[in-house]
This record gives sequence, C-alpha cells and structure tokens, in this order.
Amino acid sequence: MVQTWLWIGVTGMAVGAVFFGFGAHNARTERWKILYTLNFFICIIASVLYLSMALGQGFNVIHGRPTFWVRYVTWFLSTPLLLLDLIFLGRTSLPTAGSLLGANALMIATGLVAALSPDPINYIWYLVSCGAFVAVFYLLVSPYRLEAEQQHPRSKKAFRKLLTVHLVLWTGYPIVWLLAASGFDVLTQGLETMSYTLLDLVAKVGFGILSLNTLGQLERAGEVEKVLQTEVSAR
Repeated sequence: MVQTWLWIGVTGMAVGAVFFGFGAHNARTERWKILYTLNFFICIIASVLYLSMALGQGFNVIHGRPTFWVRYVTWFLSTPLLLLDLIFLGRTSLPTAGSLLGANALMIATGLVAALSPDPINYIWYLVSCGAFVAVFYLLVSPYRLEAEQQHPRSKKAFRKLLTVHLVLWTGYPIVWLLAASGFDVLTQGLETMSYTLLDLVAKVGFGILSLNTLGQLERAGEVEKVLQTEVSAR
C-alpha cells in the first residue's frame, strides 16, 4: 500500500507539472505565465522527490520510527512557492511576504527536527512547529487578507475561498503527523502515506488550479487592469 500511494504521488504530481508547464508555455499574458510557472515548479519538485521515496530513498528508521525525512525536503522547497502564489495574486507587501516565508521556513525546519527527535522531545519540537504554523495562519487571515482585499476590493469572495481552502488543507498536515508513527502511532504506515499523498496532491495540484481560477476571477472583475493602469499612472 505504501509503494502504491507513493507512485500515485509521482504520477499525480507529474501530470500536474505537465499541465502547468504547457500552460506556462502557452500563457497569453505575463501574469498567467508567472502563475503557471510557479505551479509547474511546485509540482515538478514534488514529483521528483516522490520518485525518490518510491525508489526507497530518503527513508530511515529513526528512534524506532519509520521516517520519510525527504518529505520535509519536498515541503521546504515547495511550500514557499505555494505562498508565492498567494503573494503574487494578493500583491502582498514585502514585510508581510517576508514574514510569511520566514514563519513557513521555521515551521518546516522544526517539523523535521520533531520527526528526527526521540520521545518525548519530538512533541516539544512539534509544538514549536505548530506555533510557527499559527503564525502563518494569522499572517494569512489578517494582514495578507486585508492587503489582498484592499488591492482587489471587487474580489473579496475569491480571496476568502482561496485562503479557506489553503488553510484547511495545511491544517491537515499537523493532524496526520500527530496520528502517524511520528506522534501517537494510531495510523499504519500505509494510511499515513495515503493521507500525506492525498493532502499533497490537493494542496499542490488542486490548489494550483484554484489559484488560476482566482486570477481569472480577478481579470473578469477588472482588478488586474485597474492595478496595471495605476502602476502606469504612477510612472
């Protein structure tokens, strides 16, 4: 079951990468090209690192727990690009963008330390990682959302939907971590792999498609044209 789900991850991410790659190649404007390109690299990074797991690499038994530590490499490389999707769409200020990327890096790094630590120290690092996630959560629902809605006042519902999906999906990761061998060991390794794979596919391929849909809504609302005109006038 573990291998099956890992190969599903390889294939699903590869299909997503092909879709976004063709989209970037055929993009009609620079904004669409940027968004397609970001999503392409999110998926290709995940596909390649899922391939390493499917081939039996990036896996060790650490402190008696089976650990795919390469997952954290995948997340450390791909999650900043996911946040850049949001930052690009919301036209986020540099302080907010930097804070999001910094808190995200802290969340993934301390999550890896938690996975590599023995009981009960792993729970201490898990709480530190969850604290960083709370910071990401706050930054998205407060300063990020307010800035995005200020930049795109006619597309508030689109951003709220985008944020809701993003935060619900990301909340699933610490829950799986706690229930898997890294935490309370309630889930079998097969169920753990299935859970992470499904979350990754929806959070990367699915969210990428949703981000494209959001850009389409911004264009239909005239938000993109308004912003471009403002920039031209400022020059």
